[in-house]
Amino acid sequence: MKRILVGLYIGLLSISAVAGQEKMTREQYIDTYQNMAIREMHRAGVPASITMAQGILESSDGNSRLARLGNNHFGIKCKSTWKGKTMRADDDAPNECFRAYDSPEASYRDHSDFLRNNWRYHELFELDITDYKGWARGLRKAGYATNKSYHTILIGLIERHELYRLDIMSPEPLVTKPVVLQNEVPVVYAEKDETLESIAQENELTNRQIYKYNDLKDGDKIGEGDIVYLKPKRRRGSQKFHTIKKNESMYQISQQYGIKLKHLYRRNRLEEGAEPVEGTQLYMRGKRAKTDSVDVKTEEQVKKEKEAFVNPHSVEIEKAPPIEKELIELPEYHVVAKGDNIYRIAEKYHVFEEDLIKWNNLNALQLTLGQKIYLTEESAKAALKSKPVETKPADPGKSTVTYHVVEKGETVYRITKMYGITADQLVKWNNLKGNQINVGQKLRVSE
Repeated sequence: MKRILVGLYIGLLSISAVAGQEKMTREQYIDTYQNMAIREMHRAGVPASITMAQGILESSDGNSRLARLGNNHFGIKCKSTWKGKTMRADDDAPNECFRAYDSPEASYRDHSDFLRNNWRYHELFELDITDYKGWARGLRKAGYATNKSYHTILIGLIERHELYRLDIMSPEPLVTKPVVLQNEVPVVYAEKDETLESIAQENELTNRQIYKYNDLKDGDKIGEGDIVYLKPKRRRGSQKFHTIKKNESMYQISQQYGIKLKHLYRRNRLEEGAEPVEGTQLYMRGKRAKTDSVDVKTEEQVKKEKEAFVNPHSVEIEKAPPIEKELIELPEYHVVAKGDNIYRIAEKYHVFEEDLIKWNNLNALQLTLGQKIYLTEESAKAALKSKPVETKPADPGKSTVTYHVVEKGETVYRITKMYGITADQLVKWNNLKGNQINVGQKLRVSE
Protein backbone atom coordinates (compact mmCIF):
# COMPACT_ATOMS: atom_id res chain seq x y z
CA MET A 1 0.00 0.00 0.00
CA LYS A 2 1.60 3.25 -1.10
CA ARG A 3 -0.40 5.54 1.12
CA ILE A 4 -2.60 5.50 4.20
CA LEU A 5 -4.62 8.70 3.79
CA VAL A 6 -5.58 9.44 0.21
CA GLY A 7 -6.58 12.70 -1.36
CA LEU A 8 -10.28 13.25 -1.87
CA TYR A 9 -9.88 13.39 -5.64
CA ILE A 10 -8.07 10.05 -5.74
CA GLY A 11 -10.64 8.61 -3.30
CA LEU A 12 -13.43 9.62 -5.65
CA LEU A 13 -11.66 7.98 -8.56
CA SER A 14 -11.40 4.78 -6.52
CA ILE A 15 -15.09 4.86 -5.65
CA SER A 16 -16.02 5.49 -9.27
CA ALA A 17 -13.94 2.49 -10.25
CA VAL A 18 -15.65 0.35 -7.62
CA ALA A 19 -19.11 1.41 -8.80
CA GLY A 20 -18.23 0.46 -12.36
CA GLN A 21 -16.60 -2.88 -11.53
CA GLU A 22 -18.02 -6.15 -10.36
CA LYS A 23 -15.37 -6.53 -7.65
CA MET A 24 -13.54 -4.19 -5.29
CA THR A 25 -9.74 -4.36 -5.30
CA ARG A 26 -7.67 -4.82 -2.15
CA GLU A 27 -6.29 -1.28 -2.32
CA GLN A 28 -9.75 0.20 -2.87
CA TYR A 29 -11.04 -1.66 0.16
CA ILE A 30 -8.23 -0.33 2.35
CA ASP A 31 -8.62 3.24 1.07
CA THR A 32 -12.39 3.12 1.62
CA TYR A 33 -12.56 1.63 5.13
CA GLN A 34 -9.26 2.40 6.85
CA ASN A 35 -10.60 5.50 8.60
CA MET A 36 -13.46 3.47 10.09
CA ALA A 37 -10.84 1.11 11.53
CA ILE A 38 -8.86 4.03 12.97
CA ARG A 39 -11.99 5.56 14.53
CA GLU A 40 -12.91 2.21 16.07
CA MET A 41 -9.38 1.83 17.47
CA HIS A 42 -9.77 5.10 19.38
CA ARG A 43 -13.34 4.34 20.45
CA ALA A 44 -13.03 0.69 21.43
CA GLY A 45 -9.32 -0.21 21.64
CA VAL A 46 -8.98 -2.74 18.81
CA PRO A 47 -5.83 -2.08 16.71
CA ALA A 48 -6.82 -0.62 13.34
CA SER A 49 -4.38 -2.99 11.61
CA ILE A 50 -6.18 -6.00 13.07
CA THR A 51 -9.62 -4.64 12.14
CA MET A 52 -8.53 -3.94 8.57
CA ALA A 53 -6.83 -7.33 8.14
CA GLN A 54 -9.90 -9.15 9.46
CA GLY A 55 -12.15 -7.06 7.21
CA ILE A 56 -10.02 -7.88 4.16
CA LEU A 57 -9.99 -11.60 4.97
CA GLU A 58 -13.55 -12.14 6.22
CA SER A 59 -15.24 -10.01 3.51
CA SER A 60 -12.99 -10.96 0.58
CA ASP A 61 -12.09 -7.28 0.11
CA GLY A 62 -15.74 -6.27 0.48
CA ASN A 63 -16.89 -8.64 -2.28
CA SER A 64 -18.46 -11.45 -0.24
CA ARG A 65 -22.20 -12.02 -0.31
CA LEU A 66 -22.40 -11.15 3.41
CA ALA A 67 -20.58 -7.84 2.87
CA ARG A 68 -22.49 -6.84 -0.28
CA LEU A 69 -26.00 -7.77 0.85
CA GLY A 70 -25.75 -7.61 4.64
CA ASN A 71 -22.88 -5.13 5.23
CA ASN A 72 -21.29 -7.86 7.38
CA HIS A 73 -17.54 -7.40 6.92
CA PHE A 74 -16.37 -9.72 9.72
CA GLY A 75 -18.43 -12.88 9.34
CA ILE A 76 -20.05 -12.48 12.77
CA LYS A 77 -22.85 -14.97 13.37
CA CYS A 78 -26.12 -14.11 15.09
CA LYS A 79 -25.55 -15.66 18.55
CA SER A 80 -28.38 -15.69 21.11
CA THR A 81 -27.91 -12.03 22.11
CA TRP A 82 -28.35 -10.55 18.59
CA LYS A 83 -31.65 -8.67 18.13
CA GLY A 84 -30.90 -6.94 14.82
CA LYS A 85 -31.31 -7.90 11.16
CA THR A 86 -30.10 -11.28 9.94
CA MET A 87 -29.33 -13.19 6.77
CA ARG A 88 -28.64 -16.85 6.00
CA ALA A 89 -25.51 -18.37 4.47
CA ASP A 90 -23.68 -21.70 4.40
CA ASP A 91 -20.59 -21.88 6.58
CA ASP A 92 -19.62 -24.68 8.98
CA ALA A 93 -23.23 -25.85 8.60
CA PRO A 94 -25.85 -25.12 5.92
CA ASN A 95 -28.09 -22.06 6.21
CA GLU A 96 -26.43 -20.54 9.28
CA CYS A 97 -27.62 -17.24 10.76
CA PHE A 98 -25.38 -14.19 10.29
CA ARG A 99 -25.80 -10.62 11.47
CA ALA A 100 -26.84 -7.97 8.92
CA TYR A 101 -26.33 -4.22 9.24
CA ASP A 102 -27.67 -1.00 7.74
CA SER A 103 -24.17 0.17 6.81
CA PRO A 104 -20.51 -0.95 6.82
CA GLU A 105 -19.90 1.52 9.64
CA ALA A 106 -22.39 -0.38 11.83
CA SER A 107 -20.55 -3.62 11.04
CA TYR A 108 -17.18 -2.12 12.04
CA ARG A 109 -18.65 -0.84 15.29
CA ASP A 110 -20.31 -4.16 16.13
CA HIS A 111 -17.05 -5.99 15.42
CA SER A 112 -15.28 -3.90 18.07
CA ASP A 113 -18.11 -4.37 20.56
CA PHE A 114 -18.21 -8.11 19.86
CA LEU A 115 -14.56 -8.40 20.90
CA ARG A 116 -14.94 -6.12 23.93
CA ASN A 117 -17.98 -7.97 25.27
CA ASN A 118 -16.61 -11.54 25.04
CA TRP A 119 -14.38 -12.87 27.83
CA ARG A 120 -12.30 -14.81 25.29
CA TYR A 121 -10.80 -11.57 23.92
CA HIS A 122 -10.44 -9.54 27.14
CA GLU A 123 -6.74 -10.30 27.66
CA LEU A 124 -6.00 -8.84 24.23
CA PHE A 125 -7.04 -5.37 25.36
CA GLU A 126 -4.14 -5.37 27.84
CA LEU A 127 -1.64 -5.61 24.96
CA ASP A 128 0.01 -2.54 23.49
CA ILE A 129 -2.11 -1.10 20.66
CA THR A 130 0.81 -1.66 18.25
CA ASP A 131 1.23 -5.36 19.17
CA TYR A 132 -0.64 -6.68 16.13
CA LYS A 133 1.20 -10.02 16.33
CA GLY A 134 -0.01 -10.59 19.89
CA TRP A 135 -3.55 -9.68 18.85
CA ALA A 136 -3.46 -12.02 15.85
CA ARG A 137 -2.23 -14.95 17.95
CA GLY A 138 -4.80 -14.18 20.63
CA LEU A 139 -7.66 -14.16 18.15
CA ARG A 140 -6.57 -17.57 16.86
CA LYS A 141 -6.29 -19.01 20.37
CA ALA A 142 -9.68 -17.57 21.39
CA GLY A 143 -11.31 -19.35 18.45
CA TYR A 144 -12.35 -16.40 16.28
CA ALA A 145 -11.86 -18.67 13.27
CA THR A 146 -11.40 -22.45 12.91
CA ASN A 147 -8.34 -22.10 10.65
CA LYS A 148 -5.25 -23.02 12.72
CA SER A 149 -3.16 -20.62 10.59
CA TYR A 150 -5.54 -17.67 11.14
CA HIS A 151 -2.93 -15.61 13.03
CA THR A 152 -0.30 -16.20 10.34
CA ILE A 153 -2.69 -15.02 7.63
CA LEU A 154 -3.57 -11.83 9.55
CA ILE A 155 0.07 -11.00 10.26
CA GLY A 156 0.92 -11.57 6.59
CA LEU A 157 -1.81 -9.16 5.45
CA ILE A 158 -0.74 -6.50 7.95
CA GLU A 159 2.91 -6.63 6.95
CA ARG A 160 2.29 -6.98 3.20
CA HIS A 161 0.09 -3.85 3.11
CA GLU A 162 1.84 -1.95 5.94
CA LEU A 163 -1.41 -1.80 7.91
CA TYR A 164 0.59 -1.45 11.15
CA ARG A 165 0.99 2.22 10.22
CA LEU A 166 -2.70 2.71 11.00
CA ASP A 167 -2.10 1.82 14.67
CA ILE A 168 -0.25 5.08 15.35
CA MET A 169 -2.71 7.34 13.52
CA SER A 170 -5.46 9.53 14.88
CA PRO A 171 -8.83 10.09 13.18
CA GLU A 172 -8.90 13.66 14.45
CA PRO A 173 -8.35 16.00 12.83
CA LEU A 174 -9.15 14.41 9.47
CA VAL A 175 -6.86 15.62 6.71
CA THR A 176 -9.26 14.33 4.11
CA LYS A 177 -12.76 12.91 4.42
CA PRO A 178 -13.17 9.26 3.50
CA VAL A 179 -15.60 8.64 0.67
CA VAL A 180 -17.75 5.56 1.19
CA LEU A 181 -20.64 3.99 -0.69
CA GLN A 182 -24.20 4.20 0.56
CA ASN A 183 -26.59 2.17 -1.64
CA GLU A 184 -23.78 2.25 -4.24
CA VAL A 185 -23.73 6.08 -4.18
CA PRO A 186 -20.61 7.94 -2.90
CA VAL A 187 -21.08 9.91 0.32
CA VAL A 188 -18.99 11.83 2.83
CA TYR A 189 -19.70 12.74 6.45
CA ALA A 190 -19.69 16.47 7.15
CA GLU A 191 -17.05 17.74 9.54
CA LYS A 192 -17.36 20.53 12.10
CA ASP A 193 -18.04 23.97 10.55
CA GLU A 194 -18.41 22.55 7.03
CA THR A 195 -21.22 23.70 4.75
CA LEU A 196 -22.90 22.19 1.73
CA GLU A 197 -21.27 24.86 -0.38
CA SER A 198 -17.75 24.04 0.86
CA ILE A 199 -18.28 20.31 0.27
CA ALA A 200 -19.61 21.07 -3.23
CA GLN A 201 -16.53 23.16 -4.02
CA GLU A 202 -14.14 20.45 -2.72
CA ASN A 203 -15.80 17.88 -4.98
CA GLU A 204 -16.17 20.06 -8.08
CA LEU A 205 -19.96 20.19 -7.79
CA THR A 206 -22.30 23.14 -8.09
CA ASN A 207 -24.37 24.32 -5.13
CA ARG A 208 -27.51 23.32 -7.04
CA GLN A 209 -26.21 19.77 -7.51
CA ILE A 210 -25.28 19.23 -3.84
CA TYR A 211 -28.68 20.50 -2.67
CA LYS A 212 -30.56 18.37 -5.20
CA TYR A 213 -28.61 15.19 -4.48
CA ASN A 214 -29.44 15.54 -0.77
CA ASP A 215 -33.13 16.55 -1.07
CA LEU A 216 -32.41 20.00 0.38
CA LYS A 217 -33.35 23.55 -0.54
CA ASP A 218 -31.15 26.59 -0.99
CA GLY A 219 -30.17 27.85 2.46
CA ASP A 220 -30.66 24.56 4.31
CA LYS A 221 -27.92 23.78 6.82
CA ILE A 222 -26.04 20.61 7.73
CA GLY A 223 -24.39 19.55 10.97
CA GLU A 224 -21.24 17.68 11.93
CA GLY A 225 -21.54 14.02 10.98
CA ASP A 226 -24.42 14.46 8.51
CA ILE A 227 -24.39 12.23 5.44
CA VAL A 228 -23.80 14.21 2.23
CA TYR A 229 -24.34 12.53 -1.15
CA LEU A 230 -21.97 13.37 -4.01
CA LYS A 231 -24.20 11.83 -6.68
CA PRO A 232 -27.97 11.38 -7.01
CA LYS A 233 -29.62 8.93 -4.64
CA ARG A 234 -31.57 6.03 -6.10
CA ARG A 235 -35.24 5.24 -6.62
CA ARG A 236 -34.96 2.22 -4.33
CA GLY A 237 -33.35 1.88 -0.90
CA SER A 238 -30.48 -0.44 0.03
CA GLN A 239 -32.90 -2.57 2.10
CA LYS A 240 -36.45 -3.81 1.42
CA PHE A 241 -37.95 -2.45 4.64
CA HIS A 242 -37.17 -0.18 7.56
CA THR A 243 -39.03 0.05 10.88
CA ILE A 244 -39.15 3.63 12.15
CA LYS A 245 -37.38 4.21 15.45
CA LYS A 246 -38.00 6.91 18.03
CA ASN A 247 -37.27 10.48 16.79
CA GLU A 248 -36.50 9.23 13.26
CA SER A 249 -37.67 11.28 10.27
CA MET A 250 -38.39 10.36 6.67
CA TYR A 251 -35.49 12.55 5.58
CA GLN A 252 -33.01 10.79 7.88
CA ILE A 253 -34.18 7.41 6.58
CA SER A 254 -33.85 8.53 2.95
CA GLN A 255 -30.25 9.61 3.69
CA GLN A 256 -29.45 6.44 5.61
CA TYR A 257 -30.56 4.10 2.82
CA GLY A 258 -29.70 6.23 -0.23
CA ILE A 259 -33.26 6.53 -1.54
CA LYS A 260 -34.66 9.79 -2.93
CA LEU A 261 -37.08 11.33 -0.47
CA LYS A 262 -39.91 11.71 -2.98
CA HIS A 263 -39.66 8.02 -3.90
CA LEU A 264 -39.70 7.01 -0.24
CA TYR A 265 -43.01 8.90 0.11
CA ARG A 266 -44.42 7.43 -3.11
CA ARG A 267 -43.55 3.85 -2.21
CA ASN A 268 -45.45 4.26 1.06
CA ARG A 269 -48.39 6.23 -0.43
CA LEU A 270 -47.76 9.20 1.86
CA GLU A 271 -48.04 12.93 1.25
CA GLU A 272 -44.68 14.67 1.17
CA GLY A 273 -43.93 16.17 4.57
CA ALA A 274 -45.86 13.54 6.55
CA GLU A 275 -43.99 11.73 9.33
CA PRO A 276 -45.18 8.18 10.20
CA VAL A 277 -45.32 7.14 13.84
CA GLU A 278 -42.65 5.04 15.58
CA GLY A 279 -42.87 1.33 14.71
CA THR A 280 -44.20 1.87 11.17
CA GLN A 281 -42.64 -0.45 8.60
CA LEU A 282 -41.59 1.53 5.53
CA TYR A 283 -41.30 0.04 2.04
CA MET A 284 -38.09 1.03 0.25
CA ARG A 285 -38.00 -1.36 -2.69
CA GLY A 286 -41.60 -2.44 -3.23
CA LYS A 287 -44.79 -0.41 -2.80
CA ARG A 288 -47.32 -0.32 0.02
CA ALA A 289 -50.82 -1.65 -0.75
CA LYS A 290 -53.57 0.94 -1.15
CA THR A 291 -55.52 -0.64 1.71
CA ASP A 292 -52.51 -0.47 4.08
CA SER A 293 -52.95 2.90 5.80
CA VAL A 294 -50.20 4.60 7.82
CA ASP A 295 -50.61 6.60 11.05
CA VAL A 296 -48.70 9.90 10.99
CA LYS A 297 -47.49 12.27 13.70
CA THR A 298 -48.96 15.64 14.55
CA GLU A 299 -47.00 18.83 13.82
CA GLU A 300 -46.35 19.25 17.56
CA GLN A 301 -44.87 15.73 17.84
CA VAL A 302 -42.59 16.36 14.86
CA LYS A 303 -41.34 19.62 16.38
CA LYS A 304 -40.48 17.99 19.72
CA GLU A 305 -38.62 15.12 18.07
CA LYS A 306 -36.52 17.50 15.95
CA GLU A 307 -35.45 19.30 19.11
CA ALA A 308 -34.56 15.99 20.83
CA PHE A 309 -32.55 14.52 17.93
CA VAL A 310 -28.80 14.02 18.41
CA ASN A 311 -26.72 13.03 15.37
CA PRO A 312 -24.92 9.78 16.31
CA HIS A 313 -22.03 10.62 13.96
CA SER A 314 -21.26 13.88 15.78
CA VAL A 315 -20.34 12.23 19.09
CA GLU A 316 -16.76 13.06 20.01
CA ILE A 317 -14.31 10.16 19.90
CA GLU A 318 -12.43 9.52 23.12
CA LYS A 319 -9.78 7.00 24.08
CA ALA A 320 -11.20 3.53 24.56
CA PRO A 321 -12.07 2.80 28.21
CA PRO A 322 -10.50 -0.22 29.93
CA ILE A 323 -12.26 -3.57 29.74
CA GLU A 324 -14.47 -4.43 32.70
CA LYS A 325 -13.69 -8.09 33.22
CA GLU A 326 -16.08 -10.52 34.86
CA LEU A 327 -14.13 -11.86 37.83
CA ILE A 328 -14.50 -15.60 38.31
CA GLU A 329 -13.04 -17.28 41.39
CA LEU A 330 -11.28 -20.36 40.06
CA PRO A 331 -11.20 -23.54 42.12
CA GLU A 332 -8.08 -25.68 41.87
CA TYR A 333 -9.77 -28.16 39.57
CA HIS A 334 -13.08 -29.19 38.01
CA VAL A 335 -14.51 -32.68 38.52
CA VAL A 336 -15.96 -34.04 35.29
CA ALA A 337 -19.71 -34.66 35.52
CA LYS A 338 -22.17 -36.19 33.09
CA GLY A 339 -22.46 -34.11 29.92
CA ASP A 340 -19.17 -32.25 30.45
CA ASN A 341 -16.68 -31.66 27.64
CA ILE A 342 -13.68 -29.41 27.19
CA TYR A 343 -15.67 -26.66 25.49
CA ARG A 344 -18.24 -26.44 28.29
CA ILE A 345 -15.62 -26.48 31.03
CA ALA A 346 -13.69 -23.70 29.25
CA GLU A 347 -16.81 -21.54 28.96
CA LYS A 348 -17.75 -22.11 32.61
CA TYR A 349 -14.40 -20.96 34.00
CA HIS A 350 -13.28 -18.60 31.19
CA VAL A 351 -10.20 -20.68 30.43
CA PHE A 352 -9.17 -21.57 26.88
CA GLU A 353 -9.61 -25.16 25.68
CA GLU A 354 -6.07 -25.12 24.32
CA ASP A 355 -4.66 -24.37 27.79
CA LEU A 356 -6.79 -27.00 29.54
CA ILE A 357 -5.59 -29.67 27.09
CA LYS A 358 -1.94 -28.63 27.52
CA TRP A 359 -1.97 -28.30 31.33
CA ASN A 360 -3.78 -31.59 31.88
CA ASN A 361 -1.80 -33.51 29.25
CA LEU A 362 -4.95 -34.54 27.41
CA ASN A 363 -3.71 -36.20 24.25
CA ALA A 364 -7.26 -37.19 23.37
CA LEU A 365 -10.30 -35.15 24.34
CA GLN A 366 -12.07 -38.07 26.00
CA LEU A 367 -13.08 -37.21 29.56
CA THR A 368 -14.18 -39.69 32.23
CA LEU A 369 -16.67 -39.15 35.04
CA GLY A 370 -14.91 -37.99 38.20
CA GLN A 371 -11.74 -36.96 36.35
CA LYS A 372 -10.01 -33.87 37.71
CA ILE A 373 -9.37 -31.10 35.18
CA TYR A 374 -6.94 -28.55 36.63
CA LEU A 375 -7.87 -24.97 35.80
CA THR A 376 -4.48 -23.22 36.08
CA GLU A 377 -1.01 -24.18 34.97
CA GLU A 378 0.25 -23.86 38.54
CA SER A 379 -2.34 -26.24 40.01
CA ALA A 380 -1.72 -28.77 37.24
CA LYS A 381 2.06 -28.72 37.86
CA ALA A 382 1.57 -29.04 41.63
CA ALA A 383 -0.73 -32.04 41.15
CA LEU A 384 1.80 -33.78 38.91
CA LYS A 385 4.57 -33.28 41.49
CA SER A 386 2.51 -34.55 44.41
CA LYS A 387 1.01 -37.53 42.58
CA PRO A 388 2.93 -39.10 39.72
CA VAL A 389 0.80 -40.22 36.83
CA GLU A 390 0.32 -43.99 36.67
CA THR A 391 0.73 -45.49 33.24
CA LYS A 392 -0.82 -48.74 32.10
CA PRO A 393 -0.14 -50.69 28.94
CA ALA A 394 -2.84 -50.23 26.34
CA ASP A 395 -5.39 -52.99 26.11
CA PRO A 396 -5.27 -54.11 22.46
CA GLY A 397 -8.80 -55.40 22.73
CA LYS A 398 -10.22 -52.06 23.88
CA SER A 399 -11.07 -49.28 21.43
CA THR A 400 -9.57 -45.81 22.03
CA VAL A 401 -11.95 -44.10 19.63
CA THR A 402 -13.98 -41.25 21.19
CA TYR A 403 -17.68 -40.80 20.46
CA HIS A 404 -20.13 -37.96 21.04
CA VAL A 405 -23.94 -38.21 21.27
CA VAL A 406 -25.63 -35.22 19.61
CA GLU A 407 -27.75 -33.09 21.93
CA LYS A 408 -30.50 -30.61 21.09
CA GLY A 409 -29.17 -27.35 19.62
CA GLU A 410 -25.74 -28.73 18.71
CA THR A 411 -24.24 -28.20 15.25
CA VAL A 412 -21.28 -29.65 13.37
CA TYR A 413 -19.36 -26.41 14.07
CA ARG A 414 -19.99 -26.59 17.81
CA ILE A 415 -19.00 -30.28 18.03
CA THR A 416 -15.76 -29.69 16.09
CA LYS A 417 -14.91 -26.86 18.51
CA MET A 418 -15.53 -29.16 21.49
CA TYR A 419 -13.09 -31.82 20.27
CA GLY A 420 -10.55 -29.77 18.32
CA ILE A 421 -11.24 -31.46 14.99
CA THR A 422 -12.28 -30.18 11.56
CA ALA A 423 -15.68 -30.47 9.92
CA ASP A 424 -14.09 -32.53 7.12
CA GLN A 425 -12.80 -35.07 9.65
CA LEU A 426 -16.20 -35.37 11.32
CA VAL A 427 -17.94 -35.89 7.98
CA LYS A 428 -15.37 -38.47 6.83
CA TRP A 429 -15.31 -40.51 10.05
CA ASN A 430 -19.11 -40.73 10.18
CA ASN A 431 -19.95 -40.92 6.46
CA LEU A 432 -22.17 -37.85 6.84
CA LYS A 433 -24.01 -36.35 3.91
CA GLY A 434 -23.06 -32.69 4.21
CA ASN A 435 -23.36 -31.19 7.70
CA GLN A 436 -26.73 -32.69 8.60
CA ILE A 437 -26.84 -34.30 12.09
CA ASN A 438 -29.68 -35.46 14.34
CA VAL A 439 -30.38 -35.39 18.07
CA GLY A 440 -29.25 -38.68 19.65
CA GLN A 441 -26.89 -39.52 16.80
CA LYS A 442 -23.60 -41.14 17.92
CA LEU A 443 -20.64 -39.52 16.18
CA ARG A 444 -17.01 -40.56 16.08
CA VAL A 445 -14.88 -37.57 17.12
CA SER A 446 -11.30 -38.91 17.23
CA GLU A 447 -8.88 -40.92 15.13
